[in-house]
Formats: sequence, structure tokens, C-alpha cells
Amino acid sequence: MKIKRYLDKDMRHVLRRVREDQGPDAVILSNRRVEDGIEVIAALDYDEALVRHAIGVKPESDAEISSDALAEIAEDDAAIEPVAEVVSADLTRHPVEELSLKQMQGELSSMRGLLETQLSGLIWKDATRRFPLRAQILRNLARLGLAPDIANIIVDRLEPTGDIKNLWSAPLTTLAQTLPVVENDLLTTGGTVALIGPTGVGKTTTIAKIASRFAMNNWADDIALVSADSYRIGAKEHLRAFANIIGAKVYAASNFDELSETLVRLKDKKLVLIDTEGRSQRDRDLSSRLAAYGRNADRVRFYLTLSAATQEAALDETVREFSRVPLEGCIVTKIDEAAQLGCVMSALIRNDLPAAWFSDGQRIPEDLHGAARKKLWLVNQAVECMEASHPRVDERTMAEDYTKQSFANA
Repeated sequence: MKIKRYLDKDMRHVLRRVREDQGPDAVILSNRRVEDGIEVIAALDYDEALVRHAIGVKPESDAEISSDALAEIAEDDAAIEPVAEVVSADLTRHPVEELSLKQMQGELSSMRGLLETQLSGLIWKDATRRFPLRAQILRNLARLGLAPDIANIIVDRLEPTGDIKNLWSAPLTTLAQTLPVVENDLLTTGGTVALIGPTGVGKTTTIAKIASRFAMNNWADDIALVSADSYRIGAKEHLRAFANIIGAKVYAASNFDELSETLVRLKDKKLVLIDTEGRSQRDRDLSSRLAAYGRNADRVRFYLTLSAATQEAALDETVREFSRVPLEGCIVTKIDEAAQLGCVMSALIRNDLPAAWFSDGQRIPEDLHGAARKKLWLVNQAVECMEASHPRVDERTMAEDYTKQSFANA
């Protein structure tokens, strides 16, 4: 039996040397990372029983890794993952002195991640060659900031076409149709509404816009504004400044019992708007406070206020946590401040949260729009944001995000 040690900078180079030196009958006995790279021990005329006796391991039905299999790795990156699993399993059963299992597992994990990246790049390159229009549509949607899972939904709903003119128009129309919205009669019939959400998303300003719009066709005395924010300094004064403009009254509720009592007193008002305190979606007290608000769910409609300038992951987290109360819908604010609107649109579609209003500025009440009639407007705003910010689309990122499912049914 001929045993030889090989050392090179990475596994690919080592395996090629084994293949070239010992041929297809060679067997890898061990491998490990050392200071200078990767060390592999390979054998020719391999006697399994002799080796196992030498290292004190009982015979088992273990899989051997021949040079043929390893040569495939050297030629095809996709083959390394199953081989790596065999190596990992073998090392787990037969720890060898000087070889750290954790070190080897880390190495295999790194190799697997590297190969997945390389493989996804090859798949994406091949897919873009075979389905160029679909690939370009995905790039366009990515530039809007749309998440990969939502972009796939949009593309899958498109009719097959070879017309390059539809690269923008058809996907944008489908995106607008996919956005969940809710018809809202609050501005005509009134009701009792509470705006909830994180701090700084524009709840107070939005309440002022709704109240001002309602006051155009109703008496100011029909409107009541309730400040349930006892945490933010000047919250009540801020709301009162808006109320003075339209002649409405402001009521304060420092706790939930006071809020319930205040709502009873205001039951004859046509429109009651409740300005709640801003809370982070990770606030430890959020669950208990939402539960307390939920005690008034029979008389209050809750709308989640979301800033379009928020990252997608934070939007998903916010929707998940604030959904502890029954949400009538949401209000998307700060559209004029967002660099990409695809994030908030992805969050709405993914969580099936209908939008009631869109807000794109500080003007009261002009910058408030009913979402049901403004879906295509929001999509056009997303295109304008993209054109203004010039986001880059990295092909490597596209490969990692889209190769797993984007072209499966193409």
C-alpha cells in the first residue's frame, strides 16, 4: 500500500494533484486544514482492514471516497456537496488524532457555502441566456426594491410574452393589481379609529390630515381627537395645535381606564381619532399594551401606521408584532422620503395587509390619498424613486436570490 501526503492552498488543487499522481484507484484517508492550506492523506493499493486495524477502528460499512469521485469534484463544483457529506459522516464516526472535528465541519460548511454561491452563479448565467426577458423583468423589479419572493409572484402571474415592450408595463400593472388595499368610508361616515405603530412614523400628522379632510364636509364639533400618548413630551400639545386649526377638541387619556371612559363620553361624536404612543416592535411591554388596547376592539378600528422609508425586515417584524390587535388595515406614510418603495410593497403583499391610505408629504390635508384608487400611483412613485436613487443590481446577488425558484417553471 502506497500512502502519500499532499499539501496545497485549497481542496480543489489538492484533489487534482491526487488524481494526477495516483490515478483513479487512489482513496482519500483523511484531510484537514493546516497553516499552509489543506492537507490530504491519499493511498494507493488501499487495504481497508489493515488501515482500520492500525488506527484501532472496528470494521463498518463506511463509504470510501475514491479518486474518481474526487476528480469529479475537481471538474464539477456541484459534486462537492454530496462528497463533503460523506467525508463529514466518516470523520464523525472515526475521529483521527490531530484532526479537529469542529474545524473540519467549519471547513465543510465554508466549502458548501462557496460552492452554493458558485453554482447559483452558473445557474443564473444559464437561465439569463435561455430566458432573457424573464431575467430582465426580475432585474427591473429588484431595482424597485421588491423582495425576491414577491418578484417571483409577480412574474409568475404574467402572461407569456416575447415582446420586449412589456418588460416594464406588464409587470408594473400586475404589481399594482397584487397590492392589497381596502375601501374606506371613514371620511364620509366617520367612526372611532386608533392609529398604532412605531415611534416617528407620522401617526399624529396623519390624524391631523384625516381630521382636516373630514372637517371639510362636517362640523368641527363632530370631531374629537384623543391623545393616548403619555410618553412623548409635547404629544398632546402637538395634537392640540392641529386641532385648533379646524376647531376640534382634544381629550387626554393617560391610561387605558381613562381611554375607555373617554370613549364612552365621546360616543355621540361622528369621528373620534385616537393618537397612541409610539412603540418599537421589540418593546418588551408592547404585548401587554396591545392587549389593553384590544379590550376596546368592539368600538375601535385599528390602523397600523408604517413608514415607507423603513427596511423590509423591520416592516415584516412590525406587522407581525402589531397584528396582536385586529387590524382594519394600514396607512403608509413618508412615501416621499423613501429611496425604494419595493420594501413596503413587499411587506404588504407578503403579510396580506391592506392599505387604507397613502401619505407622501407634510401638507394637511392634501398629502393623504385613499389607497384603493391609488395603487398604480404608488407603483409609479416607486419607479420615480428608482430613477432618482439609481440603485445598483449586482448579478451575484441576483444569482443567490433568484436561481432557486425563479426559473423552475419558466
